[in-house]
Amino acid sequence: MQVHSEADLKVLVAWMYYDEGLTHEKIAQRLGMSRVAVTRLLQKARREGIVQIQITQPLPVQFRMARQLEETFGLKRAIVVRSYPEHRVTLDALGGAGAQYLQSLLFPGCRLGVAWSETVRRIIPYVHRPKHPLPGTINELVGTRTVQTNPFSVSGQLANALGMPLETLPVPVVVQSPAARDAILSEESIRTAMEHARQCDIALVGLGDVGPECTLIRTGHLTEEQVNAFRERGAVGDILMRFYDSNGQYVPGPLEQCIISLEWTDIKRLPHIVAMAAGSRKVDAILGALRGRLIHSLITDTDTARQILAKAGVS
Repeated sequence: MQVHSEADLKVLVAWMYYDEGLTHEKIAQRLGMSRVAVTRLLQKARREGIVQIQITQPLPVQFRMARQLEETFGLKRAIVVRSYPEHRVTLDALGGAGAQYLQSLLFPGCRLGVAWSETVRRIIPYVHRPKHPLPGTINELVGTRTVQTNPFSVSGQLANALGMPLETLPVPVVVQSPAARDAILSEESIRTAMEHARQCDIALVGLGDVGPECTLIRTGHLTEEQVNAFRERGAVGDILMRFYDSNGQYVPGPLEQCIISLEWTDIKRLPHIVAMAAGSRKVDAILGALRGRLIHSLITDTDTARQILAKAGVS
């Protein structure tokens, strides 16, 4: 014969758990039932309104925006950090969030692709070397050798920080002619590195804008005239040196056959692209990438997220 009705037990268990702070195990011991039974009673109490939980503070703005970005653009994950008056401090906050998220994604045997980026390089101080070496490889996704030292190079530092081997792509990102590009890509070591880059499980990238202060101009990879030519064709941003418009559609240009990077079709096939980008001048580039489903996860800041959501008509 049952001593207590289920209706009474639901209330009793709810009081013991939420008011007295007893664990599932303690409740089970006191009432002579299993922990599974306690869990089921608590679930029913919540579902039937016996227990009503009230949160007295609104969801912090960065978490609300992250949810909105995920729901609006079908992202696997959006991470929004607080914005700071100094942009470099905001970028450092992105770096910390990016490092934590990246390390949560890594798995034994994974192939991680990275591209040089002012924003992506901010993760380096926050990457923690695993206690046990993680089997896997880091691949460069775009040519890294330049006529000047690239201040935004990240692959070597990241490989050292994670203790993972690095497969480099030690060639110019932009060459003088399609013939020069074909000659470079015909070398076996470069061809192999490019094939491995196409096989990456995770790609960590920045998103470039097409304004006069964009990274491609500042690093000397492209001239202002060359970037303007892409912008006149409707480009709002680039991912791995491949340009796209406000809807995330590919924008070809005269330099396409002189660039050593993954092709547009290769980029579209990557299973998980994590983009890090922030700042007003990056808004159109980020929004275009989101609309075109070019990226799967986004790390940005509240000021940037607010502008993206406003332009997308999300309140």
